Amino acid sequence: MVRASYLQIYNEVISDLLKVERTSLQIREDRKKGVFVEGLSEWAVRSPNEIYSLMQRGALSRATASTKMNDLSSRSHAVFLIIVEQMSTVDLEGEEIRQGSRGGEAESKAVRVGKLNLVDLAGCERVRVTGATGKRLDESKKINQSLSALGNVIKALTEKTNRVHIPFRDSKLTRLLEDSLGGNCKTTMIAMVSPASESYNESHQTLKFATRAKKIKNEAKINEDVDQRTLLRKYQIELKKLKSELEAKNMSMGVMPNQDVARIEAEKLQAEADKNAAINALEIRSHEFLQA
Repeated sequence: MVRASYLQIYNEVISDLLKVERTSLQIREDRKKGVFVEGLSEWAVRSPNEIYSLMQRGALSRATASTKMNDLSSRSHAVFLIIVEQMSTVDLEGEEIRQGSRGGEAESKAVRVGKLNLVDLAGCERVRVTGATGKRLDESKKINQSLSALGNVIKALTEKTNRVHIPFRDSKLTRLLEDSLGGNCKTTMIAMVSPASESYNESHQTLKFATRAKKIKNEAKINEDVDQRTLLRKYQIELKKLKSELEAKNMSMGVMPNQDVARIEAEKLQAEADKNAAINALEIRSHEFLQA
């Protein structure tokens, strides 16, 4: 399943580019979902053409304006999100069962989730060069402020000192890109420079910024959630095994020592308790799924 969203950060305010009435959206954090934008619309897509049409549609709503440097200057940062979910069948040991093979009693479903952030940053601006005044000046200040916060985050992530605090919360942009910068992601950054001599300082600063960003090292891991039914089946098999063990000892020994009986009964009760806990967890997840 593939779904897409498109947002912009304009003057530190997040708005939905595919549902323009949704503005002033808030960033939230969830233990499972991580950092996300509350109320952002998601659109199911089935082909690259559908994704491209959403990009074109959202671009029409993006904040742009004319300056001395650019006739169609971006006045906001834009993030296009693509979320991919893949379900596969796994056995008790967590090994994937290939499509078409016969599954055993202990099969269940595992879901892998991947997220692609396509980020278009507004360019850093010198007011003296762009000639921004009034509303354009306010926009330039917000753009430069968020880019400065991004630079501070990258600096903190690449410092050799054992720095604990990373200033992700200094701007909406860095908060939203927390996973991409220092989390469970692979990130590619494209730095845009100009060959014009009057842009020498900007190009130099951009290259320094990119050189620093290259030093960030992330170790991306697969985001996988194994269905609770897998645990349930584990407990069912364990319970059956304990019952068989109890019956075998009763037949071979006639009468078992009291401590052995007590131990096996305790293990049986524990297996039953674990099974019930797994059932309860499954029911809670099913309820949350139905609510969603």
